[in-house]
Amino acid sequence: MGKRGPKPVDMRTLNVWEFEWYKALHLLRDGTQLRPDPVFVRVNRREAEAQLEWWKKVTSREIMGDLRLGSEPSRDQPLSRADMEYAELQRQSEIAQLQRQLKPDQTQALAERRKIWEELVQARTLATLEEACGRWKGLGDVRALGFTCFADHVLTNAKEFSRMKRNRRFPRSSYADESRLEYIARGMAGVMMEVSPMTAIERLRNIKHTAGTPLWDETEKCCGCWRCQLQRSHALYKRLERFQLDPAKSGKHE
Repeated sequence: MGKRGPKPVDMRTLNVWEFEWYKALHLLRDGTQLRPDPVFVRVNRREAEAQLEWWKKVTSREIMGDLRLGSEPSRDQPLSRADMEYAELQRQSEIAQLQRQLKPDQTQALAERRKIWEELVQARTLATLEEACGRWKGLGDVRALGFTCFADHVLTNAKEFSRMKRNRRFPRSSYADESRLEYIARGMAGVMMEVSPMTAIERLRNIKHTAGTPLWDETEKCCGCWRCQLQRSHALYKRLERFQLDPAKSGKHE
């Protein structure tokens, strides 16, 4: 006989699936895969245009590898796949944010995306869910990035998707849209792992970020969850922002 009780969950794989759903849902709602870091605030058109050109041309190494905090650049150490992915995601997010600032006419397109997102969240019948997913799959950037499969996964698992939205823990406040997105990302990560969405939501919500826990990276001596990785990346981006504005304050010494 097999062991009774809840089945163990591979937290590393669950963490990966949460990140994939987080990116897919953010792309649907906001047109970018990551939330813009609030540290990057643009105050005028000229500066925004300069920043846009910089983000279009900068290399992944310049974003993630060449400006390590408090140290000289290291050109010998190759960038990890994770570093390259985070660098490219940040580039896409910053470019999209700047383009929206420079082209107010894109507001209508953003409103349309948010309408699809709201229909997805509020769908109570299979017909309305199919309609929302069909429009989701029709977005140009979703097709270009191969993200149409996420809408397909929602439809394939429509019962689980609807059930977790009916749960009393589902964020319903008008101010909790980001929490709703995270809730759905975590629940669908569980669906991909063939575990209860509510189990996945609770496991991911209660992740510990200390030594000895499932996501701890003993080599790097840090938490390996995608949220902690992004926080470390944001520290580098803040360093980059200061460097762009005033290289003399970049922390380099002659």
